[in-house]
Order: sequence, then C-alpha cells, then structure tokens
Amino acid sequence: MKDHSDLLVGGPAPPIIDPKAYLRTILEGIGEGFYAVDQNWRITEFNTQAEHHFGVKASSALGRILWDLFPGSRETSLGQTFQRVMSAREPVVSEAHSVLFEDRWLSYRLFPLNQGLGVVFRNITDRRKAEEQRDLLVHELYHRVNNTLATVQAIASQTFDPSEEMDSFSRRLQALSSAHSILARENWGGASLTRVIGLSLDPYRSPDEERFSVDGPDLRFEAKAVLSISMAVHELCTNAAKYGALSQSGGRVSICWSVAEGRFRLRWEESGGPPVTSPTRRGFGSTMIERVLRAQLHADINVEYRTRGVVCAIDAPLDRVKEAASA
Repeated sequence: MKDHSDLLVGGPAPPIIDPKAYLRTILEGIGEGFYAVDQNWRITEFNTQAEHHFGVKASSALGRILWDLFPGSRETSLGQTFQRVMSAREPVVSEAHSVLFEDRWLSYRLFPLNQGLGVVFRNITDRRKAEEQRDLLVHELYHRVNNTLATVQAIASQTFDPSEEMDSFSRRLQALSSAHSILARENWGGASLTRVIGLSLDPYRSPDEERFSVDGPDLRFEAKAVLSISMAVHELCTNAAKYGALSQSGGRVSICWSVAEGRFRLRWEESGGPPVTSPTRRGFGSTMIERVLRAQLHADINVEYRTRGVVCAIDAPLDRVKEAASA
C-alpha cells in the first residue's frame, strides 16, 4: 500500500540546514571583514575578508585570544573602545586608523554578540586619502580666493580717489571674503544660515545695547545661497547704518525666517530709527540685492520704505537655497 502521509502534513519535509554552514555563507557574503570574540576575548568567527586584511588564516586565528593574536592592540584607543563595548553592551560605529597598519583607515561597527562582541569592518583608506586631497585643494582655493580679493581691493584703492564709494566697495569685498571663509571651512558643501547671518551682523552690533532680534530654524544653505544671503544682509546693514535703524541709538532690526509649502521666506524689519522716506533713485546696494537674489535663488524681493523703518521680504523656492540632504 502506498504511503501518502506526506500529503497529510502539506508535502515533504524541508531539507535540514546545517546552522554552521548557513552562518558561514552569511559571513562570507556580507562583503566586509568580520570576526567575533566570546566574553573571554577568544576568537570564535573569522571570515575570508578578515583573513585578507590581517594576513592571518582563520585556522590560525580561531580559538586564540584576540590580544595574543595582535599584541599591543589592547592598549590602543581602538582596543579601549573594544573593552568599553564589551562592558557597556552598547554598539559603536566609527572610523579609526588600523592598529596594525599605520597607512590604513577602517570604518567599523562593534556590537554585543551573545556574551562577546561582533566586529564588522571595511578598509576606507582610498576614501580618506581622497578626502584629504580634497581638503588640501579647498584650503589652497581658500587662500587663492582671499589673495584675489586682496588684489582687487589693492587695484581699486589705486584706481579710485579716497571716497565713501571706495569705502563701500571695500566693505562689500570684506563681506564676500567672510562668506567665502565660512564655505571654505565647510569644504564648500554649504553652511548654517544662523551662522552666516550672525557673522554678517557682527560688525554692526553694539556693546551697549542689543540691536538685533534673530529668529528662525537653523537650516543648511548651499554655497551660492550662502553668498547671496550674506551679501544681501550686508547691504541691508550698510543702508540701516547710514540712514535707518542702526544710524542712531535705540534703533532695532528684526530678522526672522521660516519654511513652509516648499518656500523659504526671510523678513528684515527696522524700527526705532529716523523717519524713512522712499529714495528718489535706486542705489547700487538695492539693485545688487535684487539682481543677485533673483538670478541665483529665483527669489521674489519686496522692499517697503515705511515711515517707522525699512521692511525687506525675500521669498525663494526652498530647493534653490537649502543644501540637499545626504543620501
């Protein structure tokens, strides 16, 4: 009589999987170095990528005490990190120089595994060298830009007669240089809007009274937005110092910004200064603000000359100013 018992339980039983072989397949397939130790620092796992990195066969590593296999490593900062993770049972993700190969950088993840630790690591030496080269080039660019701006200022001082226009020109160059300095320190990847505005206001602050009210979320602006906004704030400060709220004691400026519905909105509002009247002609500063912000940020700019003080509103698409989030 034919046995149909397998039909009663839903088909033939699944094949038996060897847990050790299954784990070994996973450890070899992750594409990164991996090893594990027990609570006594005895090595229990050691994959092929670890063999290639350390130049040690798994057969020689398994069963040995980690600190015996790599003498002196326990006293290093990385070795101390291993011991903290073993004690605290909290994972750590970081980067460090290899304790065995001075010319190598590793990214690593330490995590509790049973009573011991698991270690996943990758050689990132090529990436770190590329970053160092990039930083060197950015640093060189920073000095070249500053030297160029200094040369332009020297040429201008020899070309123009000493005048208020020359002073304004120099201040604009200094504002541009400050914005470049911020971006250079951030590797031209963008900068904090709060910091950019704060540095633009610093030359106009008073030790005797707080003249500025600043409020808004601390956004990361991309490079061209940093340059545009810093120059705009500089021009507004210059105008306020000459004719507006910053030209007399008691004058104040409120600067606030917000993000909503895919738009970035900034508002500059003066109060407490002399009565304001609309100018009979457009100055260079106002023209520059509008042209730069419209060209670089696709922004709408509205300037009102109210009796109690100038109000400037800037409205720009958020994706034109905000630094893109890292993937």
